[in-house]
Amino acid sequence: MNQSLSTPTQPTLDDSLTIALAIASKAAYDYYSGTPFTSPQGYDQIDAWTGWDAFLFTGSEEKYGLVFQSILDPGTFIFAFRGTDSDMDAYEDVHFLTEDFVPSRGGIIPAPRVASGFYGIYDGRGDGMSQSMREQLFSLIDQYQPQQLYVTGHSLGAALSQLFSLDLAISQPIASTNINFSSPMVGVDSWQAAYNGMIPASGSIRVYNYWDYVPSLPPSDVGYAAVGSGFRTAFYVQGEWYPHVLSRHSIVNLTTVLSHALTQSPQQWAGTFADYVDASLTMVSTAPPMGADVPWADRVGGYMASESALR
Repeated sequence: MNQSLSTPTQPTLDDSLTIALAIASKAAYDYYSGTPFTSPQGYDQIDAWTGWDAFLFTGSEEKYGLVFQSILDPGTFIFAFRGTDSDMDAYEDVHFLTEDFVPSRGGIIPAPRVASGFYGIYDGRGDGMSQSMREQLFSLIDQYQPQQLYVTGHSLGAALSQLFSLDLAISQPIASTNINFSSPMVGVDSWQAAYNGMIPASGSIRVYNYWDYVPSLPPSDVGYAAVGSGFRTAFYVQGEWYPHVLSRHSIVNLTTVLSHALTQSPQQWAGTFADYVDASLTMVSTAPPMGADVPWADRVGGYMASESALR
């Protein structure tokens, strides 16, 4: 990898807050899988919510997120969404036909157009569910009355977190910040205009790996657009041309890079570490390249040539 590449201009992240949100995002995965999870330092896990995953003519209610409350400041909360962790989630993820985003309260014109798969998880209900995910989230807001809310998630969870952030900004404005990880794009230009018009760039930050394919999804010919401001890292598997998509996308690998980078000035880190996905592999972190993001989803067939030209 070319170490001489300069870093892009990007926001400065609070290191302790960002790591806390990354840990909360990982905890949401562990909660879903039924394994013990670690709460962010200084927070207790106090509640949770579910969502509906539709599949053809059926579906299931699944665990989707965790609520954490600050120990020292009880008015501060984290809402953490988990990412793709089941076959049904994967099915929803590829539903890139759009539909209108309708806020829980009030309205916005024109209606933002968002991915039907993401929106179906956020707004859907089935199999005796008393409340949809969005209804549960607003019930939690009403119950706990947060004075400061941090919204986060990884991958699919990052997409859902952004749906909630815009809904919250329109329906029940409170002091909130969204820092999400490795998010795919959620909607088209009308979504981008609505989101960026309601939420300042400092209030919504996408943290991602330059070499991760997921943030470039869906392909550009579908017309999707990213929202908020971006914070770019860059890491990949040492000595491998095979893309190792999961290694590049892993929330744990991303957290490892951030734990080293965020205490530096500028906030970047060059080093190596063991891959969380496959401990036999070594990950390499470098300064993130300059320039626009690469539309990896458009280049799957020729990714080796694309990456070779950039290294």
